[in-house]
Amino acid sequence: MSVEKPTYKELEEKIAELESQLNYFLRDRVNRQAKNSVFLDLFSRPEYYLQIYKELFPNDPEITLDDLQLVTIKNVLTIHPYNDLGILARDKLIVLIEAQSEWSVNVIFRLPGYYFDEMDYYIHTHHLDLHDKTKINVPDVEAFIIYSGTDKVEKKTLSLKEEFFGGKEGKPDFTARVICGDYKGGIIEEYMGFCRVFDEQRKLYPDDRSFGIAETVRICKEMGYLVNYLDEHFAEVEKIMLLAYEPRYVREAQERSMKIYGAIRALKRVGFDNERIRKEVAEEYEITPTYAQNYIDTVEKEDSERSSAR
Repeated sequence: MSVEKPTYKELEEKIAELESQLNYFLRDRVNRQAKNSVFLDLFSRPEYYLQIYKELFPNDPEITLDDLQLVTIKNVLTIHPYNDLGILARDKLIVLIEAQSEWSVNVIFRLPGYYFDEMDYYIHTHHLDLHDKTKINVPDVEAFIIYSGTDKVEKKTLSLKEEFFGGKEGKPDFTARVICGDYKGGIIEEYMGFCRVFDEQRKLYPDDRSFGIAETVRICKEMGYLVNYLDEHFAEVEKIMLLAYEPRYVREAQERSMKIYGAIRALKRVGFDNERIRKEVAEEYEITPTYAQNYIDTVEKEDSERSSAR
């Protein structure tokens, strides 16, 4: 019995269906595995992404959770160290971009890649035919950059065309509203307040992560920042903060050690003996003389090994 071969269009539809299933699997995996920031964890929770939508779009009071679909940005699975979110709201794609640590206009470059990634996903899952003569309908995009740092941000709207192409006609453009330190009200202000408190505690207690985290939670509750979230999800938040604490602590500790090593070698070059070096280093870097001697021993060992290797 002969089997009728599928048409090219039927094959295309089957491939699109399989890709859709794979994408759903990958997105579910993102939601389970990539929650490595408070930003991603907080705004991935339905009650909070509904809250943030209502805050950003107060003229749409009829929106419900059924109208929203979380579409976590796929790039968190790849090489990009970002934790940005996408929310599909009826006919709009809401992109939330977190700008961390220091302000840079370069953050706008994250938006085009995210938008086209999401549109590619949307086209496949809705079986839209790009070769058809009829123009397809795709969601509009509304982008927001949330910056919780202390740098002053002059522009409240960031434009790719204005910043990098001098506003010339015909150049590609994506725009995003910037939400920063002077923003008042709602879950976004609470989140930014939490970030500022956490950064302050990491600086105050670089050697005591547990105390720094406990102080962050205590102060945030006193200030009214994310109280319900911290109460209900403390175990998850604590793990996230520990992960966030560690890289910064390690980096700062390494930088401090390199400065101490450099100071010891400089003092040796000008002829200081170990006793004076130990005293100078202990006073300058506020460490015990014994700890300073450990650094001196390390420097002498490394220098000796280099000399032997020559």
